[in-house]
Amino acid sequence: YRDFFDKLYYETYRHFQHEDKNRFEAEFIRNSLDLPEGSRILDLGCGYARHAVYLAKIGYQVTCVDISEYLLNVASSRIKEFGVEDRVEIVARDMREINFKEEFDGAYMFFTTFGYFSDRDNIDVINRLSRALRAGGRVLIDLWNPVRTMHIAYEYGGRVNRWFEAGEYIVLEDSLHDVLNGFVRVKRIYVDKESRRIVAERVFRVRVYMPWEVREIFEGASLKVLRFLGDYSGGEYSPSSVRMIVIGVKT
Repeated sequence: YRDFFDKLYYETYRHFQHEDKNRFEAEFIRNSLDLPEGSRILDLGCGYARHAVYLAKIGYQVTCVDISEYLLNVASSRIKEFGVEDRVEIVARDMREINFKEEFDGAYMFFTTFGYFSDRDNIDVINRLSRALRAGGRVLIDLWNPVRTMHIAYEYGGRVNRWFEAGEYIVLEDSLHDVLNGFVRVKRIYVDKESRRIVAERVFRVRVYMPWEVREIFEGASLKVLRFLGDYSGGEYSPSSVRMIVIGVKT
């Protein structure tokens, strides 16, 4: 994860993350957290602040935390571009090291930001997130749908190979679905479209938590699950949903 979220990540994903999409997802975050204007929100694993700037425009005070120096530099420029310097704070920190205490009315981790560490560290992240919230604070965590993910593993014998185009690159992807240990390991090879040369290889590993596991982790961190959603339109979660979006509250 330390190497994956770099310039290459940005150049690859930015191609798909147009501003209409970013604005739509920010509206979804606002509606899901359902907090009054002026509330303080923690964006944990903020990337280049693609949602934070829109939430700040709405009237929230947003603290953006990420470990990627490159993405935070892009975020800083983006915050100035949107004219929200007075409403967005950037903190360069590993999410396992945040020490906020009852400072926020809401928090979110979007687009599979949770699950890159050991179970112990992942649970610690949720505990730290909970500690950062005031009583009654709301939380949103956006994950892959584990049931759908494991069904894909079943269909393809645990291994999926595909390719896609992203900006200037062709990306070859090899995904290993480990159903015994509950994680997906993804290797990506990036090929420059023009030269047809391999420019980089990246590997990341994400823990895939089932709904009841997430509920247990939340309960252990004084968070109550309010509902599971299945998409960014607020649709109810089902086994075939693309996402598993968990909405909770600090008890």
